[in-house]
Amino acid sequence: MARPDFRRQLDVLADRTLAVHLGSPGTVLLLAAQAPAIGACIGLAWRDAAPTAAAHFVMAVAAVWMGCMNACTAIVQERAVFDRERMFDLDIRAYLLAKAAVLGTLGALQAALLLAAAGALMHLPQGAVPKVLEFLALTFTAAAASALGLLISAFAKSPQGAVVIVPILLIPQVVFSKLLLQEAVDRPVPKAIHRLTLTKWCYEALENAPNDIKWLDQLAAWAALGAWAAAFLAAAALKLRLDDT
Repeated sequence: MARPDFRRQLDVLADRTLAVHLGSPGTVLLLAAQAPAIGACIGLAWRDAAPTAAAHFVMAVAAVWMGCMNACTAIVQERAVFDRERMFDLDIRAYLLAKAAVLGTLGALQAALLLAAAGALMHLPQGAVPKVLEFLALTFTAAAASALGLLISAFAKSPQGAVVIVPILLIPQVVFSKLLLQEAVDRPVPKAIHRLTLTKWCYEALENAPNDIKWLDQLAAWAALGAWAAAFLAAAALKLRLDDT
């Protein structure tokens, strides 16, 4: 039997992934509710004020958290189905990209809800361009974090184990930040780890959005997040392929 072409598999798998999510409305609502809840907390903390560096950092951490949590059980909870379909030439690339596309859409929805909830209570930047840039920073970060979540899921032995790993990996995203370490972040080891975090790029994009916009900095942040997403997906694909042997 000939393998269905890549595009056909991608379309079918994306439709199935979306159907699985929509088939569990309670889970979808719970995932979607995270964003306005976090946004409301941020808005209350900086009520009637413009977002500070700390507020932007919390938004960045929230985007990483939501993206990872959305994806961390996506593979491991259906591993038996995946292994069975691999015997019928399931394309790993199509499988991962289909999940990434649906999770990326969910991340974009969460980014919009977070900003809407926060903006109802605090003074987010005025004007369409700053608002779009903040939305894109959170969306791209959530997408990269979703790719990290898929990598976690590829290695995890159980859904519970995957969920436990997420906060462990989130700790360096918080600890090795310029906001917390300040001058100490320039030491060799903290600086190296800081540059590897998703929060760094999201935070810098958010900080740049409401001010005199530096487009090269925005593009650098988007490129870094895109590169991390590609690297995480490639690593997940490699792990799944090695599991075939």
